[in-house]
Amino acid sequence: MTILTYIVMVAEAILCARATSASPLQVVTDSGVLYGFVDPSAPAVRQFLGVPFALPPTGTHRWLPPAALTTSTFSINATSFSPSCPQIPLSVQALADVSSPKGGNQTEFFPIENFSEDCLTLNVWAPTHAEKLPVFVWFFGGGFQQGGTNSLYYNPTTWIQRTQAHIVVSVNFRSNIFGFPNAAGLSEQNLGLLDQRASLEWVRANIAAGTALFPSQITMTNDTAQANFAAVGGQLGCAVGAGQVDCLRDVAWQDIEALLVSNASIPKFLPIPDDRVVFTDYGARYTAGAFARIPAIVGTNEHELNALEPGEDALGNQTFLCTAAKTAQLRDAHGVATFRYRYDGNFTDISPPGFSGAYHASELPLLFGTAGKFHGPSTRYENVVGALLQDLWLDFARDPQGGLKRAGWGSFEAGKAVLLGDVDVPMKVMELKELDGVCAS
Repeated sequence: MTILTYIVMVAEAILCARATSASPLQVVTDSGVLYGFVDPSAPAVRQFLGVPFALPPTGTHRWLPPAALTTSTFSINATSFSPSCPQIPLSVQALADVSSPKGGNQTEFFPIENFSEDCLTLNVWAPTHAEKLPVFVWFFGGGFQQGGTNSLYYNPTTWIQRTQAHIVVSVNFRSNIFGFPNAAGLSEQNLGLLDQRASLEWVRANIAAGTALFPSQITMTNDTAQANFAAVGGQLGCAVGAGQVDCLRDVAWQDIEALLVSNASIPKFLPIPDDRVVFTDYGARYTAGAFARIPAIVGTNEHELNALEPGEDALGNQTFLCTAAKTAQLRDAHGVATFRYRYDGNFTDISPPGFSGAYHASELPLLFGTAGKFHGPSTRYENVVGALLQDLWLDFARDPQGGLKRAGWGSFEAGKAVLLGDVDVPMKVMELKELDGVCAS
């Protein structure tokens, strides 16, 4: 399930407002003076890559909340991506899914295998001449286990070159045991989500912004995770007790990840309900109105699980579609604008044999404008669908209340949804009951 949400920030001039007089590629930020670049293939797009937004979570900072940078006087060569945060490399994973070298080999959904704990960085793409534009902040998926901003599909350069109408920021954050340790003695356990929050604060301070894109793949329950951390420590020579966290801070991250690779019996490290960052009962919070009452797009893909288990549509519908339907119902009960969609695109350069159809995240290469860059050229119709997705997302960003309505996308309140990327029509209006008929009321 993907949720696109409007975040209210100060509507100001964008990044170029802080560019120095010397060059629009030299920008003063809280991180330091950024020196960006323009790629000849996208001459109207400025790129600032690998920009730190917090201190590196290394040494004594491992398993602590992101700490603010202590100086902004550095000069930063912002011309290349930084490493992704520690994770199990895709190349050693056993699953034969669509992204695995053992499966469909669409590895562009996941990062180039260059990892480091010094990873709390973000990337900014902006038109060369831009003022008062909406900003999309992208947090990659990966089930809080893996992912990174140097994933090839998630480069928006082509999108911005085409529209000249928005800015995109992508963010690295900690995952797995480094982002969600649930270790005894720590005051904060959901460090990866706090990384995301810190990056948004950077965006607010340095790019006066508008909108944000969030993939929502949170799993809330893991009542054995604290025991998992203790088990990891024990196998790496750090005894259970008050000093275990400090002991493990001296263990190389590569050794910790290697243990997780070799011992598949250790359950995943996931977000932990603490009722401050992650909540125990989201349904109750919706009912009480304790949520951000801002417009949102809530959507799913036709065959969500085809990336892993082709043909499991019933399970995929219950996991993704019906969750989206319930989310929209709870929001609508408070009169909050919500727009539903289902994406049905089935294009061979994204969905190879064995993994056909609109599986989970298969729409993203079309949105980012990267669909035809790695597994053969896109078809003409695929390009039409991609341009439509880009334009609709921008319509929402410019005017979250009315932009999509003017584009012909009816709201949940009106009992409408849209089908995107169908076999013959890029966007088709449909009744909600047609979309959600498989879900219990």
